[in-house]
Amino acid sequence: MSIGRFAVIFLAACSGSTSDTPDAPVNVPQTILISGTAEEQDSGGGGPLEGVLVEAFTNADESTVITSATTDAQGNYTLTVTTNGAPLDGFLKATKSGLITTFLYPPEPLAADFDRASINMLSPDTFDLVQGGLLCDANQDPAKGTIAMLVYDANDAPVAGATISSSPAASSVCYNGNSGLPSDSATATADDGIGLMFNVTGDVTVSATAPGQTFRSHSVKARAATFTTTLVRP
Repeated sequence: MSIGRFAVIFLAACSGSTSDTPDAPVNVPQTILISGTAEEQDSGGGGPLEGVLVEAFTNADESTVITSATTDAQGNYTLTVTTNGAPLDGFLKATKSGLITTFLYPPEPLAADFDRASINMLSPDTFDLVQGGLLCDANQDPAKGTIAMLVYDANDAPVAGATISSSPAASSVCYNGNSGLPSDSATATADDGIGLMFNVTGDVTVSATAPGQTFRSHSVKARAATFTTTLVRP
């Protein structure tokens, strides 16, 4: 697996909808399960990660863990979330010594079991290669964060030719080039729908545009020296 593909695997884990009409009332079970697999991604490929601590939080209280689990030898984990009948409006946080702390934000609150919350993590060396002068040339500030986004269409397929943005704005946006690797000369998403935004921090609204399509914006939080992942779709 090339470096250019690590974000595909991670962000695809955010895909799928808990409701076709997320703004409509839904019947939410008292508990939902969130599950997935943790892997480390680098230039040589990926492999399962044992011992990753995966914690769930609500956006209303980012300091209180509502549930947690540790990945097994195959990198698998399952979280049991008590919903009290309301969709989970929150995020996951994954930590393991020697790897960059990674946050996963779904595009909308979760109202049902979700079994595709895979977590792909990077070492500092791999991240430096991606953001460095040979690829994205982003000049990442360690006091700020990075957001990886996948742009999906209404059929949950990646969108080529889309541009991504954030408010407040990132200092640099990078897309995968024709080689499949991130390229500072690419101006829109390739067939994989991936974009990276560097030097963002705090509460951020993420958006995308593409000819003939309208995407829903939503909020995430970028934190210093961490990696935040999410997606946008119609």
